[in-house]
Amino acid sequence: MIEITDILLCIAAGLFAGVLNTIAGSGSVVTLSLLSFLELPANIANGTNRIGLLFQSSASSLKFYRQGNLNLHNKWFLLLSILLGTIVGVYVASILDVAVFEKIIGAVFLVLFFVVLLKPQRYLKESKILLKLLPLIFLFIGFYAGFIQAGAGVFMLAIMHAVWGKSFTELNPLKVFIILCINCIALIGYSLAGQVNWSFGLALAIGQVFGGLIGVRLNNLKNNIEPVLRLLLLVLILASVAKFWNLY
Repeated sequence: MIEITDILLCIAAGLFAGVLNTIAGSGSVVTLSLLSFLELPANIANGTNRIGLLFQSSASSLKFYRQGNLNLHNKWFLLLSILLGTIVGVYVASILDVAVFEKIIGAVFLVLFFVVLLKPQRYLKESKILLKLLPLIFLFIGFYAGFIQAGAGVFMLAIMHAVWGKSFTELNPLKVFIILCINCIALIGYSLAGQVNWSFGLALAIGQVFGGLIGVRLNNLKNNIEPVLRLLLLVLILASVAKFWNLY
């Protein structure tokens, strides 16, 4: 039986994740970690996480569109690449053994710890080589996002910044819209595989919708609040790695 405290925790985690996802990315670290601490198997936690992401990215994309900040001109081919990768990623994750999947999530979170800590994306420069490889890169990002999602937004922003030279703030609306498209497919796939807990997922969605709207408003203040978010995220990532690897 689901406790009301669990639902409230999901809403609170969704709120924080929504802000984080909209401003930069890696909000799935928050939601996947909570669902794991609530003893959901890793595969069901991964599928359940998509509900909140879908609702949050829908609300944020609509807000960005109304502000006139969402530009999809000449982006549809890249979107197709990323969605093809998503389909494959969802399929692979849905058939993996749960114990193996937990170890993979722990390893991914450990990599994310160093990405968040060291911020290697700041060293990426505008590159014509990356531009030529962009469809292939987006195919891989789509696979990763379909597989687990955590950190996909960060990787997307870094690559788009290196290719087009625009600021992360300018690229954020496009990233959020891509996340919306990815999770439309992912939620369908994981639902068909029976790997979604709708009660927890809808509670996360409530928090993430409001968090996403708050994140849109805070987008221009990203540089001021990012250090605090990064510190909280680093602590949570380490605790989550220990949980997924059964270290306590």
